[in-house]
Amino acid sequence: MKLETLSNGIRVVIVPLKGLRSVTIEVTVKIGAKYESKDEQGMSHFLEHLAFKGTRKRSGAMDIFREMDGKGVGYNAQTGYENTSYSITTVRDNLAWGVGMMADILFESTMPEEEVMKERGVIIEEIRMYKDNPMMGMGSEMVKFMYGGSKIGCWNILGEEEDIVKVDREKIVEFRNKYLNTQEMVVTLAGDVKLEDIDLVKDLFEGGVSEGGMVPEVEVRLSESVVKEMKREVEQGHFVMAVPTFGWLDKRKHALRLLNIIMTGNASSRLFEEIRTKRGWAYYVFSAGESWRETGFWAVQAGVQQENLLEAMTVVEKEMINFALTVSNEEIERAKTYLRGKITLNLDDSEFWSGYIGEKLLLEGELVNPEEELRKTETVTLEEVRELAKSVFVANKIRRLVISR
Repeated sequence: MKLETLSNGIRVVIVPLKGLRSVTIEVTVKIGAKYESKDEQGMSHFLEHLAFKGTRKRSGAMDIFREMDGKGVGYNAQTGYENTSYSITTVRDNLAWGVGMMADILFESTMPEEEVMKERGVIIEEIRMYKDNPMMGMGSEMVKFMYGGSKIGCWNILGEEEDIVKVDREKIVEFRNKYLNTQEMVVTLAGDVKLEDIDLVKDLFEGGVSEGGMVPEVEVRLSESVVKEMKREVEQGHFVMAVPTFGWLDKRKHALRLLNIIMTGNASSRLFEEIRTKRGWAYYVFSAGESWRETGFWAVQAGVQQENLLEAMTVVEKEMINFALTVSNEEIERAKTYLRGKITLNLDDSEFWSGYIGEKLLLEGELVNPEEELRKTETVTLEEVRELAKSVFVANKIRRLVISR
């Protein structure tokens, strides 16, 4: 790997991966929902939606889409709580073109008023889609429930309909200018690349200057409420049960990763087995936790028959409270093996590398190899997992969010 900082503050990482024919160009910026003020809710996500809607070189969305589709590339943009990323995955022959495209949409986006107005409708339909599908939207509902009282931060990445209908071009341009800052931007090239390809990024990104300010410090406030019930016309009952944990700087994160795998991480996990395999109560049972710099939470989400809703939550609570006493070294070792298999497979994916490296460097300021992180997890002991479970799986800390008729 090679890391260099350009004159305008952009950090560039080159990650050559032998044997891969793909290359991913990814730009990660420190713009996210966690930093939004109350009158900016949903703006980070809205800005991401406008990335491919037209630039000074490419007049409209269809010009960009046709150009990318004509090359058969994969492209994506996604907004999180702490960062936003834009990526193109293609082959080496298209590398120069792809880097140029990413620079164009980052620094030359025009965001026409008519595109902003159209995208209002798209995002509102996206919000409604999540509300219509509890399986997709309950994770965000739990985040709002637990941390929505914080003074700063939009704890629903999409925002609410009443926020989105107020967005116009002036507001979105003001937001971009406020926060788009080359000092808080990482460009990663991963896959079939060479170290000297950093010169290509210099040529196309060093001229880009954005002088937005730093994102604000966020004081995350945990709600004192522990139960929230929402009534909707649904066939299933859906629930999320969560406990507060800690931020991604905490060294216990490696033990939490193993705990999560054992509890909800795969088809042989405890809660999948108890709720779906043994009882046949649910189609889906999965982890719904989050981790940020300041704090985090572990959570499980499931959809069950209405008549089994309370009993299913009782099963989950029992597993949580008894976990420290019942977790075994065999389960720990099996979770480590599972994690190694998953990460090893991901190492053949240029998108995994670009996303992992870019986010770690942007948020934590470190150039970290995912295999190094894996080795840290593999040193976790049974006692460390037990101590973690004792501290987080406490009955009066458990939050419940329920959707039912």
